[in-house]
Amino acid sequence: TKYVRCVRYCIILGKSKLKEEKMPRIEIVFLWFITYSIFGWVYETILCSIKKKRFINRGFLNGPYCPIYGCGAVLDILLLGKIHNTVLLFFTAALLTGGLEYITSVIMEKLFHARWWDYSDKKFNIHGRVYLTGIIVFGTLSVVLILFLHPAVSSIIARLSATMRSALVVSFFLILLIDVIYTITKFLEFGKILQDLGNRLEVPIQSTKTRCVSVFTTINEGTKTINSQIRRMILAFPNLKSIRFGEELKRLRELLQSGKNGKYIR
Repeated sequence: TKYVRCVRYCIILGKSKLKEEKMPRIEIVFLWFITYSIFGWVYETILCSIKKKRFINRGFLNGPYCPIYGCGAVLDILLLGKIHNTVLLFFTAALLTGGLEYITSVIMEKLFHARWWDYSDKKFNIHGRVYLTGIIVFGTLSVVLILFLHPAVSSIIARLSATMRSALVVSFFLILLIDVIYTITKFLEFGKILQDLGNRLEVPIQSTKTRCVSVFTTINEGTKTINSQIRRMILAFPNLKSIRFGEELKRLRELLQSGKNGKYIR
């Protein structure tokens, strides 16, 4: 009986230690994810803001983070972190991050019937979801991440106390969860708005002049029903395409962009 009790005690102790080891590890990985999601948002926002010569809050979510960058960075670190050959690291990272971008594009298209990016006009693209230059850039960024950036980030996060680490994880998790729920809830109206606009545009009109005025009025009234989430998404992603209502989205984007300049489309 003493032997059995000793074995049970060892099993229980082993399980408790395993849990203690796993929890800090999960917390640290999550903080990596948040850190690189924020870095990705900064990179995307600066790049797009420079191109458009105005501030653009880049990213599907509203907060200053792009989860796809966080996911890509964590995958790089966990799967490729032990590769020391720079050339091998570059090619494997390029394939990994390119695959992630392709899969993300497919999933978001299936969920929302829309495409946030389209590289069909770029050379060496695959179904417009990824293209060679982009893959090269992500491969290069992955090398910089693993060899130079992550050692510093990992060191800083590891020095945080357990209490501080847990507080940050809970705070960021709640913020991210609320943002995801709010964004998806608001964006679900996207298809309904475009469909309603399309139905009104299909009403037969006698003269060309009357049609032009009616189309302008219809679109203008339609934009009043667009929530701030959809409005931001349309302006932040110039290549956003609706699978079902491409023409309606084009008209809405033109009106929103002209509204920024105080003009109207007729």
